[in-house]
Amino acid sequence: MRSAPSMEIRPDEKGPKNLAVLLLLSSLIVAGMGWQDWQLHNDGLTDGQIETFLTTPNSQPGEPTTPEQYRDFETDVRENNGYLLRGVSLLIAAACLVVGAPMLLGLQRRGAYLCTLGAVVGLIGGVVGSVIINNAAQTHLGDAMKLTYEIWVYLCGTVMGLCLAVAALPLLNARARLALHPRVALNQEEE
Repeated sequence: MRSAPSMEIRPDEKGPKNLAVLLLLSSLIVAGMGWQDWQLHNDGLTDGQIETFLTTPNSQPGEPTTPEQYRDFETDVRENNGYLLRGVSLLIAAACLVVGAPMLLGLQRRGAYLCTLGAVVGLIGGVVGSVIINNAAQTHLGDAMKLTYEIWVYLCGTVMGLCLAVAALPLLNARARLALHPRVALNQEEE
């Protein structure tokens, strides 16, 4: 009579390590977006940059955006701290990912928690900041630009939501969670 195969769950060390590499690479994109928002909050665009920036949207059908309208939009976003909130949130998220991903690569549970925390901060702050920016766009900008900033709200939420899902996966998956447990080694000495 054959015995049933054991249903022992084995630790999956490859999964968390692959996710750690993915999170580390993602942190570069998140940091770039956060830095761009930080610069927009502090400096804004020059008149030449605004002209160049508005060329493509103004070639679309619908109401065009004037440079003056764009300046009003920038002022409104700065007064409501939209760029600041989104930029700081994304920079904090990137910092957590940069620190947490190598820890996760070393199969440390703290790395998974840190990456998850960073993704939550980036998700909440990124979406709230994007909503503030979108509200200013709906008030001041032309049709094509309104759609662009509305899409940014969904894009930021989707990307940071995916980042959160990837960061939390080692904490939710049973095999990956087992790989993050500290190992106990018994050392028996012969007498």
